[in-house]
Amino acid sequence: MLRSIIIILLFTSGLFAQVKIDSVQQAAVPINPSKDTLFLHVQRPDKDTVRTYASRYRIAACTQPSAKAFINGKQTKVYASGAFVGLLHINVDTNTFRLTVKSIAGDSLWKEFVILRPMPMKNSPHDTLVIEQAMMEPSEDMWLTTGDVLEVKFKGSPGWEASFDIPNVESGIPMRELSPSEDGGFTGIYSGRYIVKPTDETRDVQIKFHLKKNFWSSEKVLSKAKISILPKELPRVAEVVGKHPYLNAGLGEDRLGGSKLGFLQEGVRVEITGKIGSQYRVWLSASMEAWLPEEFTKLLPPDTPLPRALAGAISATSNGSEDIVALALSEKLPYSSEMLVNPNVVAVDVYGATSNTNWISQSRFVQGIESITWKQVAADQYRIIINLLHPHWGYDIDYTGRSLRIKIRKPPVIASSDSILSGLIVAVDAGHGGENHGSIGATGVFEKDINISMARHLETILTSKGVQVVLTRTENDVPTMLERIDRIVRSGARLLVSIHCNSAGDASDPLALQGVSTYYRSIGFKPLADIMYDKMLAIGLKQFGEVGSFNFTLNSLTQLPNVLVETAFLSHPEDEMLLLDDGFRKKVAEQIATGLEEFEKKYGNPIEK
Repeated sequence: MLRSIIIILLFTSGLFAQVKIDSVQQAAVPINPSKDTLFLHVQRPDKDTVRTYASRYRIAACTQPSAKAFINGKQTKVYASGAFVGLLHINVDTNTFRLTVKSIAGDSLWKEFVILRPMPMKNSPHDTLVIEQAMMEPSEDMWLTTGDVLEVKFKGSPGWEASFDIPNVESGIPMRELSPSEDGGFTGIYSGRYIVKPTDETRDVQIKFHLKKNFWSSEKVLSKAKISILPKELPRVAEVVGKHPYLNAGLGEDRLGGSKLGFLQEGVRVEITGKIGSQYRVWLSASMEAWLPEEFTKLLPPDTPLPRALAGAISATSNGSEDIVALALSEKLPYSSEMLVNPNVVAVDVYGATSNTNWISQSRFVQGIESITWKQVAADQYRIIINLLHPHWGYDIDYTGRSLRIKIRKPPVIASSDSILSGLIVAVDAGHGGENHGSIGATGVFEKDINISMARHLETILTSKGVQVVLTRTENDVPTMLERIDRIVRSGARLLVSIHCNSAGDASDPLALQGVSTYYRSIGFKPLADIMYDKMLAIGLKQFGEVGSFNFTLNSLTQLPNVLVETAFLSHPEDEMLLLDDGFRKKVAEQIATGLEEFEKKYGNPIEK
């Protein structure tokens, strides 16, 4: 009873009281702006104590729209939604910050939180011999073979003599201390290299690093990574397995993963020449290599013949909706492809193939291909060049037996001038879903909920125009990205739109990033991204830009024109208010539908008489 009286008094108008919020709160739905009771909901940080290496940290919270908000005592703007945001400057060590909100009546709530920023890496002392694990390379297990260059590095006390040993191979390999200008301004960074000889062989050994001051004083440390030198076992043949296997162009990666060279079909055989971490190095040609994730790799017996084949005759036929180019091979070889424009071309490189192509036959039923040529680009790299008579509407590559097929989609026929999209199948992807909330607005709204709302509006609009809509997910059914690919490809969809909301990064100014952006990977699908960008700008959104070569999984599809639309920034309070408005979300859907109509009208086949 007494507790109830105290709570009532705390929020009585005219009573100036301060109340501490003991835990960070996060809402799954927008806060109701008409709510009379003072509140403070903090979205960022999402914990009472957070850790960052950056010098800035983005804040996002919401309160009663009529309240005043303060970040460390400095007043900041409260938007009509109740949202307020800020950017904190973070010092090294421990930073304590307070968010405070005050009602018109003078009541206030506050929440303190701690941001920890670790001390930056320092130079090691000169007098005390130290070899640190920081910056030690190699950092991942490796398989090497003859001619490979093993590069090693560690950070330690500056000014001394460094070397490394490869157990069972060679000892005392000298290392050089890099100058501060060579490696981030630090001293005590030692680097060395070793070229693998044909006679070298060892398995699962750790590099031994030495740092020597004099005869009596030295330091030794083993690398965490293990090295195997396997000239008798490499190269090795592997079979590609798994669902939607792919080759990476390199070992680098970001939040979207590594840059993909392209997808492969299960059953393709590749030549493995090494391994770093969980990725196998794949030999493609004398001047080309790629990386195959371990999950897609089945190593075959050591004596398995290397994947090589003669490229035989090329033929082109049609099944009505697709022109099909087939290349006769005696082995399922790896391949990559790209779209070119002006003129429109599909180019496919087949690795491990040497030309024995003595004729190219083309059926009269093939109407979308101007010409087919081939070129021996390099030893064991064979290229098919397919010149198109129409814009890019997608293609697929697979094997039928050991015949490589390139299935090129023709532009869909515009069935009715009154309903441009009638009869088409369109895939609509609402980004994120389930436990993956996506970005979170200052009011607590989840991106996944905004996305599915816009997708549902788009579904309704397109259905009214005679379109068969395929949703990659629903409110309750949330497949993985690879499962979404399956749904899209199996559906026979001719167009794909993925709908998202953007957000500023952890250390970015939330008020500096605003507006719409569209994304594509293949240059042949840029026209769709161009049209969508124009349509979004037409409803008053600010420009954030178009992005090509985007490594989003659904943008990597070559089977159909696709675009990712980042409608607006949930992290910007003004953009967030737009996205909270269902009328605006419907307007976005209407513009996307109009963009699809414009694309079909411009790039589809004219109405058949």
